[in-house]
Amino acid sequence: MPPEAGPPLRISLGVSGSSHAHPFHLRLDRSLGVPLEFPAGWALIEHPREGAILFDCGYGAAARTAMQRGARRIYRHAIGACCAPRSDPSQLLAARGLQSTDIRHVVLSHFHPDHVGGLREFPQARCVAHADAWRQVRSGGRFNHMHAQVWRELLPEDLEQRLDLLHAAAARPLDGDLAMFGPGWDLFGDGSVFALELPGHAVGQVGLALRLDGRRVLLVADAFWRREQIDDARMPRWWVRVLAMKDRHAYQRVLRMLRRFRDDNPDAWIIPAHCAATLADWRRQYPDAVLEARG
Repeated sequence: MPPEAGPPLRISLGVSGSSHAHPFHLRLDRSLGVPLEFPAGWALIEHPREGAILFDCGYGAAARTAMQRGARRIYRHAIGACCAPRSDPSQLLAARGLQSTDIRHVVLSHFHPDHVGGLREFPQARCVAHADAWRQVRSGGRFNHMHAQVWRELLPEDLEQRLDLLHAAAARPLDGDLAMFGPGWDLFGDGSVFALELPGHAVGQVGLALRLDGRRVLLVADAFWRREQIDDARMPRWWVRVLAMKDRHAYQRVLRMLRRFRDDNPDAWIIPAHCAATLADWRRQYPDAVLEARG
């Protein structure tokens, strides 16, 4: 494995839609407010050689259409999901001067609709996902897909031809501050972006580890939803575990690992996809590195 340094990167956080939930469901302090908003977050990574890379893509036009009918409509009402056209990832990227065809890679943390809803907007991108996550997409029946929150209609018809899979056999031990995460994948072979396994919430969930101006950044998708959960050992309510957690023991193990990582690396950014407070901190420190619809 090349030394863990890599070329300098630019990172921006994007928000394409949101959902809402009562803090009671996650065993959070009820004084936080009702309801809590959970942004559908993603990230733009600008690599000097690989160009524009996305980590997830939030909701998008395809998800908005899907949520108008059937069981998808129930999903929309149950979690208060919304995604205005002006917040579609392609629209936000255009405001940055990037066209959909400029996106070279999309790394998919997992296949839930708030992470792949905008995927059809990037028809030329190579996509990256864990092999186990893709196996579930391919082999699961209608009921299993519903329980696993896999919406096949959000996925491009040619996705399999554009998909690079992360196989466990190809993972290699990570060094330094990432060693605690076990084996991972050096995505571009230059030590700049590592994929990490973060099981628990979904089959084959992955996160990314990279650096911004020498500071470690972990993009952890749905390893947890609010940063308070890192220090709160209580699990979400049973119905949340049934609907939004594949493996509670893996979820708890990953949460303990992230807590240890934070304690060992207090200057690091640990960025879950849906934490409004973390997004607000990032916005204050990097006001020009947030892609969101204002007003």
